[in-house]
Formats: sequence, C-alpha cells, structure tokens
Amino acid sequence: MLRRTVLRLLLLGAALGPVARRAIAQLGAVHAAELTAVAETVLPSELGIDGRARAVERFLEWLRGYHAGAQMEHGYGLTRLWRAPPSPAARYAAQFADLDRRSGGSFARASAEARQRVVVAAIEAAGLRELPERPDGGHVATDLMALFFGSPEANDLAYRRTIGRFGCRGLAGSEQLPSERPAEGAPA
Repeated sequence: MLRRTVLRLLLLGAALGPVARRAIAQLGAVHAAELTAVAETVLPSELGIDGRARAVERFLEWLRGYHAGAQMEHGYGLTRLWRAPPSPAARYAAQFADLDRRSGGSFARASAEARQRVVVAAIEAAGLRELPERPDGGHVATDLMALFFGSPEANDLAYRRTIGRFGCRGLAGSEQLPSERPAEGAPA
C-alpha cells in the first residue's frame, strides 16, 4: 500500500511539474502586483517597502525550489517517510482571481482597509484557522505569512534584536545580548 501511495505521489508530481512551473512563473510575472498587495496587507508595516519586497522574493524563491515528491523530514522515532505534495503555486491563480472578485475589480488597487477585509473574508471562506508550518496552498496570504513568520527576519523583528535564528554566533561574546535591530531604511 505504501509503495502504491509513493508511486502515485511521484507520478502526480511529474504530471503537475510543468503546471507548477508555469504557475510559479505566472505568479512572479502576471500576479506581481497582487502578491505585493497581499504582502502589504498581511506582513508587518515595520518591514517597510524593501522588507516586504525581500519577503515576496523569498516566497517566490521557495516556490521555485519546491520539488513535489521530495522526501520530507520525519520526526524522531518515526519510521514512515513522507513525500512533499504537489506545489501549492498551482492554486494561487484562482485565489488571486477570488481576491480581485471580492474587491470589486482589482485587489492591488483597492484601499488598505478594503484589502484587509477581502483577505480576512477569503481566509475565512477557505476555512483556515491557523498558519500552516510551510506553504500548503490553503491560501496565498497564509502561505506568505507562514514562510515569513517562520524566518529569522521575523524573529529579529519580534525581539527588535539581530539574533540571526538558525545561525551560529559561536561562543565568543555569547554572554552579550544580540545587537539592536536597525530601523528599516537605517544603515545596518
């Protein structure tokens, strides 16, 4: 049974590979304004324009590097291997169309308040109650938030310190607090 499941996932990944690649290319080209508007709506304003642009680029980079059917991490003591499902990018075009419809035409051109209402309504309509561990296609807004809020930059922003989560500073100076995080736009 497990062998058949893995084979199905691999075949599905191979079949959807070109679809996912087209969806990712389209996401960065055709839906750039909408994705930027989603980032402006759901990511912290403290990031500023440049920080949100970096978050969007990291999101697109994560999608470009996604490999359906790839072996995923499994917990300690678990013997079952998990495979990555099809790319979530294939679901985003319909979600952007829904955001445009809900905003009365163009989500990217709607006011900040209108965009917030539209995103909240779309997330509620999708039945999402929490952020996924990693982007899963539930909604482009929650996927963007999941990737950002799991990042070292989000950690630094939350503590207002340059912690560099997942990095290693070494022991020298480890008794010192990490330096304060520079304000967006200030020299580092």
